[in-house]
Amino acid sequence: MARTPARWRDIADDLLRRIESGDLAPGEGTTRRRLPAEKELEAHYKASRNTVRDALSWLQQQGYVVSQQGKGTFVVGRPNIVHVTLSAVALGLAPGSGSDEWYNRDAFIPVHRDVSVSQVKVEVQEGTKVIARYLQSDPGAELISRHQEIFLDDRPWALQTSFYPLDFAASGASRLLSPRDIPEGAVAYLGEKLGYSEVGFHDEIRVRVPDDNEKRFFGLGESAADVVFETVRTAYSPDGKAFRLTVTVWPADRTRLHYNDGKVPEDVLRQPGLAPNEDTPHASPPDDGAGNG
Repeated sequence: MARTPARWRDIADDLLRRIESGDLAPGEGTTRRRLPAEKELEAHYKASRNTVRDALSWLQQQGYVVSQQGKGTFVVGRPNIVHVTLSAVALGLAPGSGSDEWYNRDAFIPVHRDVSVSQVKVEVQEGTKVIARYLQSDPGAELISRHQEIFLDDRPWALQTSFYPLDFAASGASRLLSPRDIPEGAVAYLGEKLGYSEVGFHDEIRVRVPDDNEKRFFGLGESAADVVFETVRTAYSPDGKAFRLTVTVWPADRTRLHYNDGKVPEDVLRQPGLAPNEDTPHASPPDDGAGNG
């Protein structure tokens, strides 16, 4: 005998349908829209309080809504996904490859997206123990940091900071201290001025809770979906010396990171992420016996 779907799931499915159809979707330029109050939902669906709460709990587990104490339940904005290839330079998708695609700051995206950056913020600071470990330097050694906000189609896309030993500037690479972009790229510039060439890089990727500045820049809230990727790329010269550390922060709700290795079909290289939709809800719902009203 077929099992009858739980009442809470019928309500959750209907609310999800209304969210995806636009009836309850966030307004243009916002990331939150308040759902009707629980009592209104109870009356609308002729269901008990527990049943409505089970439906809202499931939607929250899936990342579609977020509840705020004393304020209500809000629909979470689900931005269009941006597919970023971090290993593009190894595949020729870089300046000089003969294509018009944008490749800069260690990431590749298709040509039809418009990338812009803020003015560079330059600081001289003491390296932390963590940075010193990556750059094989002494803790407290002075470093140049170059920070930029990066926008995709005029919307916040990434935050990026690169670190270099301060003595690079004294040795001839003085533009590292200038609050201006380096059009040819910092690696090419260091090669010209100091003879450095990048023969390899090591990436470390982690997911973490955003800090207050990242929440502000990306428009993130407090739900489980509001986390960021942090990629830490260490670049190495032929002698095995680390000479550049780049930390990039990406909002996980709208970013998919890709790597390629070996012979990959051209269409996958050019348009990663064309596989079946990976955003299909998959988390476990509440027990079917909950909320029988």
